[in-house]
Amino acid sequence: MDQITDPVQACFSNAHDLLRAAKRLLDDENLPNVAFHLTILALEEIGKAALLGARGVAHSVEDETVFIDNRLDDHVFKLFWALWTPSFARGDVSKEEIESLRGMAKSIHDDRLAAMYVSPDLPESGELLQNVSDERARAMIGLADARLGMETSRDWQAIDLSAGTVTRWFLDATNDPERRNLILGQKSFAKLAELGQMRDWMEWLKEQFDQAEAQGREHLQRELARVTPDHADRGEDKWQIAIRLYSPAQSIRSRAIQSWNERPTWIKLSSVQNDKQAVDVEFTLGDIVTMQQVGLAGYRAARLFVAAMNIGSTGFWWWERPDHTGRFYQRLTDLKAPAGMKLDLNIHDGPKLEWRRDALKEDHLTRIAVCLGMAARLDNSVYYAVIDTYFTGLALIAKSDLNLSFAPQASERCAACLLAAMRHFGDWDGTDEGLSTAVIGIFPFQKPEDGQELLALVQQLRHQPLDTTGLTLERAAILKFFCDAYLIRRFETMAQEASRQDAP
Repeated sequence: MDQITDPVQACFSNAHDLLRAAKRLLDDENLPNVAFHLTILALEEIGKAALLGARGVAHSVEDETVFIDNRLDDHVFKLFWALWTPSFARGDVSKEEIESLRGMAKSIHDDRLAAMYVSPDLPESGELLQNVSDERARAMIGLADARLGMETSRDWQAIDLSAGTVTRWFLDATNDPERRNLILGQKSFAKLAELGQMRDWMEWLKEQFDQAEAQGREHLQRELARVTPDHADRGEDKWQIAIRLYSPAQSIRSRAIQSWNERPTWIKLSSVQNDKQAVDVEFTLGDIVTMQQVGLAGYRAARLFVAAMNIGSTGFWWWERPDHTGRFYQRLTDLKAPAGMKLDLNIHDGPKLEWRRDALKEDHLTRIAVCLGMAARLDNSVYYAVIDTYFTGLALIAKSDLNLSFAPQASERCAACLLAAMRHFGDWDGTDEGLSTAVIGIFPFQKPEDGQELLALVQQLRHQPLDTTGLTLERAAILKFFCDAYLIRRFETMAQEASRQDAP
């Protein structure tokens, strides 16, 4: 238990000191901005304590604590956890409360930044530094004081986030954009009102998702067992082709690999020793593939799998790690600096591209299997317009570095993939007039300006010659994400329809 209480108590002690300093700065020095900043840091420490307490009671099994570990540096998530823990422990919470607290955590973090850092440019508010009122600073101190008092008496054994618990499943699910849209939907919260208790509601939600995934998994096992690069009849096993894929951010665990390999498919995965962000992929082709065909057949299978891996994981996987993306040198030394001092200088043309760090889990691999099976079913013309175009976008992102950037071309290919897919699946009529309705209607933007920004970007990329203004690798990655989200949705629909057709 000391392993739980020691870091938790250290967080509480630090939060107490931060609040003590905030009160003194407010009362004695009249510095509400600094007091506000220290108070928000105290709230973050309270949220971190809750996370560490929950992590401490989790079972130490492989990637058991990845869910929490990846969020310990997320300022907004720690604030959200500090604000939400009482509702969570109470066992009853509404949709409006979840959304309100998420928004409140983001607003508090943004206000803290605006009150601590002078803006280099004059913002719309006309204030280079946002002023926090004395009243607001005191209100936040009161909130943090109350939360600190509640959390110091918390029973950490009562908050179990270990794998397999419905609580852990719920928090994982609400961090997935696709699942969150369903969880926060009208039907879901009508069920919450009917059941009355949050735990009963979470168990009902998990049961609904488990049933849907079980049906899809049964179909996928049949589908993947027969998907081959070119032929329905594979013949006896003859050729094996192995490739190694790397991700700059996502990691993969042996449990997920084992789950994939239990499927009756000709594609097997294996871990790479001492490298969690790499995976070996082995393709087994039948003797119907001749020696003259094996290279092309294997390459086509690999391209399809790499595309499915990227779509299903919504991350980035490639044959090699991107190098020289922001640094061209092996060593940078300041000859006048103290001995042993190390420098790191990153050069970026435009916003820095950082992929979201996450563990590749079994549900990701299920989505990858869906994408693999359904992409293989596309007619050749659609396959080339959608999957080949998507793959070219991946290649251009992977080949971009400090010396030569293909960001505009990668952005254009990702946009072309999205448009071709929307046209094929009937969500867009192919006209300029219908594009606005299609883009805004397909993606549930919380802010209208986000939808308009995506629409403007897609319209920019449709016109030739290509206007490269603002087309950074970050833009290409954003477009890739929208391709992923759209294709996942449509491939899952395809899989459900195929499952109904195959049902006796």
